[in-house]
Amino acid sequence: MKPVGLRISLPATDQELLRRLADDSRDAEALVTLYEIHRKQIRKTAIRWFGRDPEICNRAVNSILVSIGRRARTFDPRSEDALEWIGRSADAEARKLREALDTAGSKSLRARRVM
Repeated sequence: MKPVGLRISLPATDQELLRRLADDSRDAEALVTLYEIHRKQIRKTAIRWFGRDPEICNRAVNSILVSIGRRARTFDPRSEDALEWIGRSADAEARKLREALDTAGSKSLRARRVM
């Protein structure tokens, strides 16, 4: 009888997860795992930029995660820490979303004034 080997799954590191996303930005397992590890940081970023409205924050979190997945190929572990990169990426996407919302809101106000 052959011995049966046990497969032990070790937790993935941030760097491994980002590498997987760099290889395939649609790697849902890597993205979900990254979110589970950094949920508080990502949610705090969304709250800081959009307030506590749960619907807006959830949409912002989703956009931030998509952005992290798409931008993962820009992560360089030799020049920066994964946690810092994730934080900066989340902040950059939230800022971009906030600016888009503000621009759309100001255009809407101008259109109402013209009417």
